[in-house]
Amino acid sequence: MQLLDNNSTFVSQSDSAGNANAYQLYYSSGSQKWAFSRHNDDTTSTDFTAVYGSKATTGTWTHLVGVYDGPTNTLNLYVNGTLTATKTFAGTPWNATGPVQIGRRLYQGTYGEYANADISNVQLYNTALPPSEVSALDYDQTPYTQLS
Repeated sequence: MQLLDNNSTFVSQSDSAGNANAYQLYYSSGSQKWAFSRHNDDTTSTDFTAVYGSKATTGTWTHLVGVYDGPTNTLNLYVNGTLTATKTFAGTPWNATGPVQIGRRLYQGTYGEYANADISNVQLYNTALPPSEVSALDYDQTPYTQLS
């Protein structure tokens, strides 16, 4: 993805009610860093756990991978193949069944945090990728085609 500016959600998933995101990969304008988070449950509570990675750079293609590791109950954030942040998840994971959102999030029933970014090659896995698989992902290429 290539960040242009502002608070932006790149990938998230919630239930159809959309009270909270089971997970969210995003740019935090407050910290000016890449972030990956999980909410504790699908309520209007603001309780969530987030990891904040390296400082984001606008106008540069960046490969982001957010991994939730269930057995260790940790959130891991990789930037360009390198683990930049890890944190123990403070809640009990819940499984969202709603659609995956690309370029926005559904939160408390409202779509928002639209991505002001170019997004390419989104991949979702049904298992936590180990570090060796994350670093093997082809993260150093720009997209073949720019859509406008």
